[in-house]
Amino acid sequence: MSFLDKAKEKATQLSQQAKEKVDDLKDARKADGLLDDLGRITFRQHTGRGEAGDDAAIAELVAQLQALEAEGTAVLAPKPQPEPPASNLPPPSSPLPPPAMPS
Repeated sequence: MSFLDKAKEKATQLSQQAKEKVDDLKDARKADGLLDDLGRITFRQHTGRGEAGDDAAIAELVAQLQALEAEGTAVLAPKPQPEPPASNLPPPSSPLPPPAMPS
């Protein structure tokens, strides 16, 4: 196998991995949107502002979420928290000893 064949194979593998990650991200965003819709309807119902058809809408949303879960999407996975920005300050130094008292 020549160098170009190996490079082409590696590029194909990387392309497939990137496509899978994009698909996973799309599914996660879809799940987030469905959960948002579900939350709005539930909030509306619990605050006395429910509408006709809410129960059917909830059933449809739950069915879509279950389908995503069956395909491997982590519907209830916690959202990753962003890391705090790194500080450019030096680490704190050790405290200085107390000054000597004259006798």
